[in-house]
Amino acid sequence: MQILSLSTPRGRPETRRTIGRRLRGGGLAFAIGLSLLCATTGCGALLLLGGAGTSAVAFATGELRSTEDIGLARLDVASGLALDTLGYETLSVTREPGFVHWKARTPSGDPVDLRLRARDPQRTELRIRVGVFGDETRSRLVLEQIRQSL
Repeated sequence: MQILSLSTPRGRPETRRTIGRRLRGGGLAFAIGLSLLCATTGCGALLLLGGAGTSAVAFATGELRSTEDIGLARLDVASGLALDTLGYETLSVTREPGFVHWKARTPSGDPVDLRLRARDPQRTELRIRVGVFGDETRSRLVLEQIRQSL
């Protein structure tokens, strides 16, 4: 019976420490690869990083989240224009210092929820949910329409 022995490139047997390091490094590479696979197939929480001048966009738990490099007031106006352009019926708008909440309805009757929160004078966090459980495709459509309305 022959015993298989792992050795380093220098010919020395590997210790538990070096084996553990290799496994952790491989685990990290596996985790990065798995997250990229999920991002391209749309499973779980999706995180896409845009190019220069765009913000990070994430879709998780039925809600599309984005941080825009625009002040709250301009994003508020663009949100109203986007909802009108898409033919959504505005049900209510709540404006407080540093926060705006739009409630609307699609022509098919699905609820639309937009929340804008100022992070600083030139950055605003935007959260979009279309439908009760969230619809990523329609949420992205709303986001693109808001960006075009700026």
